[in-house]
Amino acid sequence: MAAPFLVLWDHSHLWGLLLCRGLAALGAPFAPVSCAEVAAGALDRQPPRALLVPGGFARRKFAALGPAGVAAIRGYVARGGAYCGICGGAGLALTHDEGLALSPWTRRTFADRLDHLVSGHVRLAVDPDSGLFPASLAPNLTAPVWWPGGFAPPPAPAEAEVMVVAAYAGAGPDLHLADLHLGAMPEAQLAACRERFGLPLTPAFLDGGACVIAGSFGQGRYVLSHAHLETPDSPEANAWLAHLLAVLGSGDGSGNGFSRHVPAWDPAAEPVRFEDPHLLAARRDLGAAIEAGQAARLLFQRTPWLLGWRPGMPGFSLSNLAGLLAGVAALPPTEAALAYWRGHGPAFATDMAAFTRRLATFFPAQRLEITLSLVEHRPTAAEPGLAAERRELFGPAPGGGGLCARLADRLDGLLLRLLQ
Repeated sequence: MAAPFLVLWDHSHLWGLLLCRGLAALGAPFAPVSCAEVAAGALDRQPPRALLVPGGFARRKFAALGPAGVAAIRGYVARGGAYCGICGGAGLALTHDEGLALSPWTRRTFADRLDHLVSGHVRLAVDPDSGLFPASLAPNLTAPVWWPGGFAPPPAPAEAEVMVVAAYAGAGPDLHLADLHLGAMPEAQLAACRERFGLPLTPAFLDGGACVIAGSFGQGRYVLSHAHLETPDSPEANAWLAHLLAVLGSGDGSGNGFSRHVPAWDPAAEPVRFEDPHLLAARRDLGAAIEAGQAARLLFQRTPWLLGWRPGMPGFSLSNLAGLLAGVAALPPTEAALAYWRGHGPAFATDMAAFTRRLATFFPAQRLEITLSLVEHRPTAAEPGLAAERRELFGPAPGGGGLCARLADRLDGLLLRLLQ
């Protein structure tokens, strides 16, 4: 039996779940692998078709790998392995203090933090001669990005050649800047906003910056993409992912028996196969908390699996939790998962109850603070406790920490054991 693709699991959360869901839909054999298992030699014992690294928290992945895990991945690729990184997984492969240095390129710095608020589909111009793009697709397509980082060549020319497989070619129809729907704004409105505020709302990197790059490391190769090709119901992106899996799995793309579409995903409609009272209560209470955020007009439903949010609000953190809960509930329990949950489930339930109870008052208070901030000669000063509470619940901006992160990490560990 051919080796599966391995998915580096730690600190990927919703993005790891979406990639595994996409691989299953495409018919690609896969198995999740933890950073600890990689450090202990998992890539040597059974070299995979390719190591796939989803989005998520690249710095945390690097820390979890440790020196042994970093050396193991570099050794695997150098001996002829393939590495495919998406978003955070792409950033992990670059050359910087917390990177694997598979590619000599590094991370693009943000001249304006507005750049990092971009999400939705973008237009891409693809190099059709790269060998990494299916001939059945037109080389100008749209693909989704979710708050992308960026690639930057090194200041001095590197010996290793890096190929720009796809470059940004402008905004797609559903592109957002935070909660502002840029894709729906006429060009005249965008121009008026640029003139009034003295800044472009569409980031400069969307006009020609690298979105997908590829290169070699030793005897192996890497493909790094800020486009989330695993995004549900994104047909062109999904077909491209299927082609990449075939190329990375066989070397030349021959024998591609993969499907080409990842179906739409509605977490609320997922069947329940893991009927655990802690998980059922968590889904109910989190749903009520999200409804409170929507009633306060701080959150909105952007897709069935992703909330939209006002800047500063924890929309993705809540999407992450809700998606993980749905993903866990939809899988039949394994012995390893049941043993893990016996140890973690009660504490998770206590923390989740406290978390959702606090959100029920946090969202109305945040809405009132925003309203009062627009009132001239407001009767009260700003409420400093709200900022402190947000940090306790979600960590410092842009989020990904606090009590919410501890809840997500427990679900992440449970999901790993269900998928294994």
